[in-house]
Amino acid sequence: MADGAAGHCWRVALPIRLGTGAAVVATGAIALISTAMQDDHPISDPLTALAIYAALWWLGIVRPAVWLSPGELVVRNPLRTHRIARDNVVSARARSRGVAIIRRDGRRCTAVGLWKPRIAQERAASLITNWAQTPPSSNQGEAPESSYPETQESPTRRRVVDILAAAGLAVALTIPALLLAWPHNPQWLWAVAGLIVVIAIVPFGITRQAKDALRRDH
Repeated sequence: MADGAAGHCWRVALPIRLGTGAAVVATGAIALISTAMQDDHPISDPLTALAIYAALWWLGIVRPAVWLSPGELVVRNPLRTHRIARDNVVSARARSRGVAIIRRDGRRCTAVGLWKPRIAQERAASLITNWAQTPPSSNQGEAPESSYPETQESPTRRRVVDILAAAGLAVALTIPALLLAWPHNPQWLWAVAGLIVVIAIVPFGITRQAKDALRRDH
């Protein structure tokens, strides 16, 4: 139902958020250790670059989100949050730069930075359009999202896939830092790669347990 769409939230996929975050943390650790091993460089050298990487991760990966509430559409872009009343939303369309929100007042608003496949953006746009064009009290029909059938996965399978995706992304993004930091010390590679995997998996496992507990409470 249309009101059932309220509460939907679209964000960058959890494995991407965790994997890139773990890569930033691991790369920072590698940079600090590598700098500390050199006598002619102060350990503070990489701090500026690490701060920039952390800010880009937060603004580009963690912060962007779009969600529906019964009375408004909230679009949180990297640098600005738009809160649009339900009666001011005409429709939504998937475009190359993100999901464009068409408003009655003519002002522009595009949800950027979600890093979603095209079909996911189209699904979100269809659900937002249906939510906007159906009166809040309507009980007729289902959201167009039902026209996009999804394969049901068991929670265990989904967790394993997400863990592997987050760990793989973290390792892949950190390999260049390893090669730059220790080109003549290959004995460090496996130990640091193991540390990266742990950094990627542990926070993810804690997050999933918290989400599962929240679902049980509901």
